[in-house]
Amino acid sequence: MKRLGLIFFLIILSISIGCSRSSAPPKETPDMVVNKYYGFISTGGMRALSEAYRLTTAKENKLTEDRFKDIVRRYPEGMKIKILGTDVQKNNVAKVTCEMSMPSSFGEYVTENYIYLKLDKKTNSWKIDFTGELQDDTVQPEEKKG
Repeated sequence: MKRLGLIFFLIILSISIGCSRSSAPPKETPDMVVNKYYGFISTGGMRALSEAYRLTTAKENKLTEDRFKDIVRRYPEGMKIKILGTDVQKNNVAKVTCEMSMPSSFGEYVTENYIYLKLDKKTNSWKIDFTGELQDDTVQPEEKKG
């Protein structure tokens, strides 16, 4: 009887270990996080900027929330973002390609950018690499031309 109990215990233990290793994917995809981030930035206001800060790796990289807010307040007004694609890379890194447009005195200015995100394993959520720590091993296409 003791042996049967031990076998049952080992089976339950192995099932629980197996289940804990495979975690569910984050609720929000990298492109959803990028859209949400720029939505908060465009809204402005202290609360929206605090929410935007929480979507980044800024705190992890010792950038204070006040400094973050000072930086993003300088973003041009009327900036719009369009997601062109998302590539989830090795080592829990995602690269979101987006088109950013903003008004200028010469008409609308449009540029293509990459936004990198890192999977935060503690919260199981994507965080925008605000300080630029993550990059591709290759040169970006715009830089190859020059």
